[in-house]
Amino acid sequence: MAELTFVGAAGTVTGSKHLLAVDGKHIFVDCGMFQGVTDVRSLNDVPLPVAADDIDAVIVTHGHLDHVGYLPKLVRDGFSGPIYCTPPTEAVLGVVLDDSAHLQQELQERGYQHQRPYAPPMYYDQRDVDRTKRHVRAVPYHQEFDVAGVVKASYANAGHIIGSAFVTLQIEGRRVVFSGDLGRYGRPLLDDPEPIGAVDDIVCESTYGDRVHPPQPLADLRTALDSAIARGGAIVIPAFAIERSQDILLAIATLQQQDPQLARIPVHLDSPMAERVDDIFERFPGAHKTIAGDTPATPFGVQNFHAHRTTDESKALNHVAGPHIIISASGMASGGRILHHLYNHLADPKATIIFPGYQSAGTLGYYLTHGAHTIHLYGDSLPVRAQILHLEGFSAHADQNELKRWLGTATGSPHLYAVHGEAESAAALAAIARTAFGWKADVAHRGNTVTL
Repeated sequence: MAELTFVGAAGTVTGSKHLLAVDGKHIFVDCGMFQGVTDVRSLNDVPLPVAADDIDAVIVTHGHLDHVGYLPKLVRDGFSGPIYCTPPTEAVLGVVLDDSAHLQQELQERGYQHQRPYAPPMYYDQRDVDRTKRHVRAVPYHQEFDVAGVVKASYANAGHIIGSAFVTLQIEGRRVVFSGDLGRYGRPLLDDPEPIGAVDDIVCESTYGDRVHPPQPLADLRTALDSAIARGGAIVIPAFAIERSQDILLAIATLQQQDPQLARIPVHLDSPMAERVDDIFERFPGAHKTIAGDTPATPFGVQNFHAHRTTDESKALNHVAGPHIIISASGMASGGRILHHLYNHLADPKATIIFPGYQSAGTLGYYLTHGAHTIHLYGDSLPVRAQILHLEGFSAHADQNELKRWLGTATGSPHLYAVHGEAESAAALAAIARTAFGWKADVAHRGNTVTL
C-alpha cells in the first residue's frame, strides 16, 4: 500500500513537496521552497514529516526554486540519496540553487527587504549547494529508471520551461502521474506538453485552474512598448531569468522584424542568471525549437542587444537617456538587479515598468501591479510616477483550457488531486475533472495523507 502526503504546494502556488511512502521507503516528488508573504515563507521552518536522512530519493520535475529550492537544506540536514531530473533540468537546477544561496547571503548582509527590516534565516550556503549537485542523476525523457527499489519512473515533456517534465510512476501496479508545472500549447520556444496515456492517479498543478490567459500576448507587448516609447523614458521589464527572459527576448525579436523603429531601441539584458540560462539553451538544442538568427550577439534573434555582466556594467544603465529596454530579474521584483532599476525609474513619469507574468501576494511586483502609489526601497520612500503595465499572456503555466486539454489525453478514469494553486483555482480544476471527465477529484490540503 502506497501513501501520498501533501507537504507543500497544497493551498499555495509554491513550496512543491509531495511525499510518497512505499514499502518502507520515502520518496519526494519535488522539494521546493515556499515563497511570497511572510506567513507562507515561514512554512520553510516547519519540520518535514520524515527526517531528511530517512528520505531515500527525490524526483524533480523541473528547476524552478519552488520545486528545487529546499534541496540544499535537505542535504544539509542529512539527506544522502539520489536526486533525479532531466539533463537540462540538472543545468537549470545548478543555476537556480547558486542564485538562491547568493540571494540568502545578500539579504543577510543588507538587513532589509523592500519596506521593512528583514533578516531571513540562512537555510543553506554555497557549500550545501555544491554538495547537492553531487547527488543529481540526470535521466532523459522516456527512459525508465528505478527509484529506491520500489518505484519505476519515467519522464515526459511538460512544456513549462526547458527540461521540464511530468513524471509517471509505477507503484504496486498503479500508474501515478505528477504534472509538475504544466506548460502552454503552441509556444514559439518550447514543444507542447506530451499526452498522459494510461493513468490511475494524477497529481495536477492548478495555478490557473479558474482562469484563461489573454489570447494575444505578442500584440499586447507591442501595444505596451509603443506606449512606453511615446513616453520617452526607460522601459524596465522584470522577468524571471528562466524561460520568461527568453520568451520576452524572442517576442521583442519578432516585433523588431515587424517594426524598424523598435529595432532601433537598445535592448539591455541585465541578468547574469538569465545569461547562464541562455547558455543552457545553446547546450541543449534538442530541448527547444530552433530560432532563426539566434547567435551570442543576437540571442533569440534580438537586434541592438547588449548584455551587462558586471556590477559596473549594470550601474552604467543609470545614465542611459531616451527610450531603452532593460530586462532584469527577478520577475516579481523580490530581489536581484531589478531592484536597482526600479529604484532609479519608479519616480520618473517618462518611464514604463512592464510586468509580464504572475505576481505573488507580498512581492514588490504585486504591490506595483495592484496600484501602489508609494514604494519603500533601500530605505527610501519613492513615489510611483512611472507607468505600470501588467501583461499576463506570457505566463509559462497552462491556463484552465490548456489544463483541460492535457487532462483529456489521459486514458482510464483516474483520481485527480489538485495541487499548486490557490483555493479557488484548485477547486475549479477539481470541478472540471468531475464534470467534464467524470473522475473522482479532490483538492489537496497541506499535511493530508491519502492512500493510492
